[in-house]
Amino acid sequence: MRRIFFLLVAGVLFWAGCDQATTEETGGIVTLTGQVLDAETNDPIVGALVQLQPQGLITETDSVGRYRFEVTIDSTMELTVSATKTGYSSASLPVLAVPDRTIEVPVLRLTRTATEEPVSGEAANILLLSQSDQAIGVRESGSKETAELVFQVSDSMGRPVVLDHAVRVRFRFGVQPGGGEYLFPEEAQTDNSGRVRVHVASGTKAGVVQVVAEADVNGRTIRSQPVSLAIHGGLPDQNFFTLAPAQYNFPGWVAYGLENTISVIVGDQYGNPVRPGTAVYFTTTHGVITGSVLTGANGQGSVTLYSANPLPPDGIAIITATTADRNQQPVTRSIPVVFSGPPNIDPCMLDNQNNCLPGIPVARLNQSYLLKITDHLGNPLAPGTRISVEAQGTKVKAVGHTDVELGDTGFQVLGAETTYDDVLRGPGITEFFFRVVEDQTLDEGGTPTVEAVVIKVDGPNGKLTWTFGPEAGSAKVLSEAGEIQIEGNRLKVFIPLN
Repeated sequence: MRRIFFLLVAGVLFWAGCDQATTEETGGIVTLTGQVLDAETNDPIVGALVQLQPQGLITETDSVGRYRFEVTIDSTMELTVSATKTGYSSASLPVLAVPDRTIEVPVLRLTRTATEEPVSGEAANILLLSQSDQAIGVRESGSKETAELVFQVSDSMGRPVVLDHAVRVRFRFGVQPGGGEYLFPEEAQTDNSGRVRVHVASGTKAGVVQVVAEADVNGRTIRSQPVSLAIHGGLPDQNFFTLAPAQYNFPGWVAYGLENTISVIVGDQYGNPVRPGTAVYFTTTHGVITGSVLTGANGQGSVTLYSANPLPPDGIAIITATTADRNQQPVTRSIPVVFSGPPNIDPCMLDNQNNCLPGIPVARLNQSYLLKITDHLGNPLAPGTRISVEAQGTKVKAVGHTDVELGDTGFQVLGAETTYDDVLRGPGITEFFFRVVEDQTLDEGGTPTVEAVVIKVDGPNGKLTWTFGPEAGSAKVLSEAGEIQIEGNRLKVFIPLN
C-alpha cells in the first residue's frame, strides 16, 4: 500500500513539472496597428497623436488616419492606446499584447469639440483611399460586375482639399482587356473632404484593368498611381471545355496505385478562363479517380487517376468531367485512357511477299522479320518504352526499326464512345520491321555470319529480352515480369494482380 502511494505522488509531481514547463513564456516584439476616425463622419483623422502606455511611445496618424507601433515586451501584457487631436475629445482603450504577434487595434473614434472650418492649399497629389473589390466578374457571369474606387486629393501638406480648392478629376484606363469595360462617371469634382468616386464596370473579357485618376492644377497635371483590378471569367461553356491526361497510356495493368494526372481547362462563352472556384466533377469507368476540383485563376485544375480495381478487361477506361453552364445545363467531356500491361513480343520471319512464316524465327543473313510488340491485351505499350534489335556475329547488322522509343498512344475516336478498336496500332506503334544484312562498313575479313538476334523491350511496362540463333529451338527469353509461356511463336507474360 505504501508503494502505491509513492507512485501516485511521483506522478503528480511529474505532471506538475510538465505543466510548469509549458506555461513559461518568452518575450518578443508585438506590432500594433490601428486607425483613428471622426465619430460623426467616419472620416480618417490626419495628424492625430497616438500614445502607447506604459511604454510612453507616441506617433502620428497618416493620410488615412492609420498608425503603427512596434514594441518589445517580456510576456503577454495589457497595454493602453490613446488618441488626441486638437478640436476633438480624446479616446483610449486597453489592448492585450502577445509577443511575436501583429494586432489590429479596434478603431479609436474621436468626437469633434470645436466647429472650425477645414482649410487646405491647392491640390498636389491624388491617392487611392479605398477599393470596394479586388476582383469582379465578366458581364452576365453571375459574379459582381462593378467595383467602386475612392480617391483622396490632398495639398502639399497632406491635407484633404476643401471646396475652395476643389478640382475636377478625370478617370481613364491604363491597361484593359478590351471587352467593353467602362468607367462612370468619366470625371467628377472633389467634395469638401477632397474625395472623389468612380465605378468600374466589367465587359465581356477577363483580364486586368488599371484605373488612373488625374487632374489639372495651375497648368500642370497631377495623377494617381495606376490602380489594378482583376476581371474574372464567367460560367463554363461546352465549346471551351478541355480534358486531357498526362498520358493517354500508362501501365495501369502492371501494378496497383500508379498515378496519372487528369487536367481540365475551363473557359467561358468568350474563351476566357472561368471565374476561380468553378467546380468540376470527375468519374471513371475503371480504376479510381479523385472526385472533384475547383479551378484556379487560369481556369485550370487537375485530379489523379489511380490504377486500381476494377481494371478494364480490354485495357480501355473512360474518364468523364462534368460542370454546368450559365443556363444550368451540364457541360461535359470524356477521354479514353489505356491501362497497359506487361510487354509481349510476337516475332516472325517474312517471305518475299512480306507474309509471316509459321514457327519460331531463326537468325539468318539477308532475312526480313516482323515484330509485333504489345501488352498482354494487344494494346500499345506506354510512352517511353525503348525497343532495340541487334544482330550479333561476324560482319552483320540489323537495319530498320532497330532503335525505337514509343510516344503516347493515339485514337481514331476520342471521347465517351472510344472502344478497343479505336486504339491506333500498326507500323512504329505495335509493328516493327527489321532485316539482318552484311555490315559493309566494317573493314575486317571473314564471311558474314549470324550468331544471334537479340530483341529488347525496356520501359514503364517492364523489361523483356528475346534472343534466337541460327538453329531451330534456340530461342531464349528473359523477363522481370513473371511467368513466361511461348505459344507457337507468340510470347505471353502473365503478372498476377491480386
